[in-house]
Amino acid sequence: MSASKFVLPAAFAHHYEKLGIADPALRDQLEIAAGNISDLGRRTTEQSYLLGEYLVAASGLLPDGLFDKWVKRRCSLAARTARAYMSVARNLGDYRDDLVDLSASPTVMFHLAHAPHDKIREVIAHCEEHGRLRVLDVKTILGGGEEGKVKTARGDLHGAGGVTGLKALIAVKTRDGLKMFVMHIEVIVQAIKVALEQKRVIKEALAREVEDLARVARMELESLAQFVEPDSDLRRHPRSTQFPKKTEWAVVNETLQKLGLFDTWPKSKELPGWLRDEVLPVLEWAISKERKPKWPLAQSVEKMVAVDDMVELTPEAEAEQDKDQAEASVETDLDRFTERFGEALERATGGLMVVSRETSKVRKQVVAVPPLAADEAEDGLNETLQDEGASAPAVTA
Repeated sequence: MSASKFVLPAAFAHHYEKLGIADPALRDQLEIAAGNISDLGRRTTEQSYLLGEYLVAASGLLPDGLFDKWVKRRCSLAARTARAYMSVARNLGDYRDDLVDLSASPTVMFHLAHAPHDKIREVIAHCEEHGRLRVLDVKTILGGGEEGKVKTARGDLHGAGGVTGLKALIAVKTRDGLKMFVMHIEVIVQAIKVALEQKRVIKEALAREVEDLARVARMELESLAQFVEPDSDLRRHPRSTQFPKKTEWAVVNETLQKLGLFDTWPKSKELPGWLRDEVLPVLEWAISKERKPKWPLAQSVEKMVAVDDMVELTPEAEAEQDKDQAEASVETDLDRFTERFGEALERATGGLMVVSRETSKVRKQVVAVPPLAADEAEDGLNETLQDEGASAPAVTA
């Protein structure tokens, strides 16, 4: 890799200006680290180690607070995720060859990075025996080996009865479950960002990284935020309730569901746009640390959205507009028919009867004139016309 590649691009200079990093030499060193991180591509086990090493090197150049800001701005990595990769590089070096051979996922290694050595070896042995290394298996093995006060506390917790004991279990589940959900979303977001930085998004490769994890994250979300309801069909099992349709969290849930079903992904040509414009904004909103994060997708304002100084109707508003236009068309046709009928009626009666135009156009009333017998007397005809005119206010005689 040539040194010229690490000349600070003008596009990134503003990041360093905002962070107050003025030393050109320090900027170059940080940019080398950022370039290495960007070049890694998708996260294989070996690349996860390399990423952690690059981040460890960069963290040594900056104070903790400034490093967190730099890694977020320049590398699009949450500080929490960056430190998880750094823990992998620092704590799992002795098991690198074994974990690479087993193709351990980043999430698995995040769990192992803070585990005792005997538990790490137990996890590796379990994987060699069963042929795969699942997050659930790792959590089960690590959870069963807690020692000392932690083990006693958890044992006491699971033995405490009543509402108080249940509340304690729920509190632990909510606290730890939320952490895991956030971490899983961060891993998915980072994998997508890395894929989008490449010349072409390799659909199958990205699916291998995020599909299973998206399913896990969706189940975690439903477990944390939804209730359980009986199914109307008694032959089926109970199911989770659903988020209200078209709400923000419903969109998050649907996004994770689609990410977890490779067959439902858009075609390769449309995939980058979907990931960039829909998936990333929604997932980042879901784990935002802001108190009231702004919903990133287009918001409707009275069912209308502004697009490039134009006003574009949402599908619901377009349907209503089409309905209104159809009704207006019917009303216009009725107006024309009424005018023609009025002219014909006036000619047929010699001006004795006309259609009233005092009422609303939509509610014009037209009185049907019964056929006149040829042998009726003129006086009888006039009397009939007068009676009809008196009984029908919409027609004047």
